Amino acid sequence: MTLKISPLAPHQAASCLPLFQAYLAFYHVEQAAADCQAFLEARLSHHEARLWLAEDAGVAVGFALMYPGFNSLTLKPNWLLHDLYVAPEYRGSGVSKQLLQVCQAHVLALGGGDIMLQTAHDNSKAQRLYERNGFVLDTDFRVYYWDGKGS
Repeated sequence: MTLKISPLAPHQAASCLPLFQAYLAFYHVEQAAADCQAFLEARLSHHEARLWLAEDAGVAVGFALMYPGFNSLTLKPNWLLHDLYVAPEYRGSGVSKQLLQVCQAHVLALGGGDIMLQTAHDNSKAQRLYERNGFVLDTDFRVYYWDGKGS
């Protein structure tokens, strides 16, 4: 395997589209391809996200998508690693680890900060990956959501 991981520019978002939709399907979410592409292009165009694509011999095999923010407690940048996905036939080959390390290197290159992520409770493979790469399970804070749809 000859893995190449590159950041994507807005006009390159379509190259990640099949993987992005497979990621959504993994979480039982369906979105139209055109909507997904417009979403990714907008986030990248407005510098609201950073997207890396992993390719093996020109074939897209995985991606990582992070959103920037800030941490008031540390007074440093905080990145949300929202999406990390590797095509099923490439799982276990180290692609996810390399994508994760690219994300970590990006944060360090910008002067530091932290990366926050979440995964499904039953996604033990992802949990092991994150823990092997220095991430620790948060035992101090609960995560809550508000969907904006009202009560």
